Amino acid sequence: MPPAWSATRRARAVIKPSAATALLEPQQPAAVATGRVFGASVLLGLLGLASAVFVITRLFESWQVSSEPASHVVSIFGARLAYPAANAGAIVVTVLAGLGLLMAGAAAWRLVRELLADRSFRRALASSPPVPLDGAWVITDEHPQAFCAGLLRPRVYFSTGALELLDPSALAAVLAHERHHAIRHDPLRLACGRVLAAGLFFIPGMRRLVQRQDTLAEISADEAAVLTAGVERSGLASAMLSFSQASSADALGIDPERVDYLLGERTQWRFPVALCLGIVAALSLLVAVAVLAAHTAAGSATLAPPFLSSQPCVAVLAMIPAAAGLAGLAYARTRPTPQPVAPAQQ
Repeated sequence: MPPAWSATRRARAVIKPSAATALLEPQQPAAVATGRVFGASVLLGLLGLASAVFVITRLFESWQVSSEPASHVVSIFGARLAYPAANAGAIVVTVLAGLGLLMAGAAAWRLVRELLADRSFRRALASSPPVPLDGAWVITDEHPQAFCAGLLRPRVYFSTGALELLDPSALAAVLAHERHHAIRHDPLRLACGRVLAAGLFFIPGMRRLVQRQDTLAEISADEAAVLTAGVERSGLASAMLSFSQASSADALGIDPERVDYLLGERTQWRFPVALCLGIVAALSLLVAVAVLAAHTAAGSATLAPPFLSSQPCVAVLAMIPAAAGLAGLAYARTRPTPQPVAPAQQ
């Protein structure tokens, strides 16, 4: 009998849905803290989106765009080019609106990346379908893995390598941990946090808030696993140690807070009030400056495109290389880095 099949039969004997599924109970401070941090990140992200929409709206209200020939024309190498004219208020509104467009673009780009990653994962599963095992799915891989994946339909996956590596107690603990992630829809929650943090890229505190949410989600899953019947802290600690020893040092790290929890130490679940207030203050300042500048803002432009107008706008001409540069940068960031090929052995 192949080792993978024997490991699967052994796992079927210890993985019981009634014993491995962690139900949410009142005495789960980490789960409560995770929900609060997630709610705060969503509210702050929506506030940031509303701020971006507000400053972009003020841009259209402050500027007058006309298709008629402009009175502000400059001659460069014999070509007559129109240029926008504006006061200080309109310039401030334009800068803030540019920041709002960057916020919306960064959030949209991160959302596309999350959706593409999810689709790529589902395609990989379709090429090598996993085997169902009592509510979980087994993938053929000699590397020990156990994870929860899926944005809309989260499922628990573990590899044949994990079945071979873990003893029954550790395997039950890992399954209880990952099933808690599936129940809470943590893959979708964390993806939403990353999208919102990308939109508020100019506020470093937002990224720290999302990282805190990620840490609390892991501790919450440990907490639920420990409260599950038949799962002990030693099983989780054994699984963490086994995965760490079987993986490279850079591929998998052990969170000190998780270790403290498994050792029985109480961790302080403090809501980051100061961090959230700082983010709200930064967004409020952005909106306040836009409101004050919009009262006196006045600008005019033609935005005439090249080759379609006898007086193309300088701003439109500048947008063409800027858009090309941003597209090239985005392609360079998403293009996979080629791995060096090892020399052949003699």
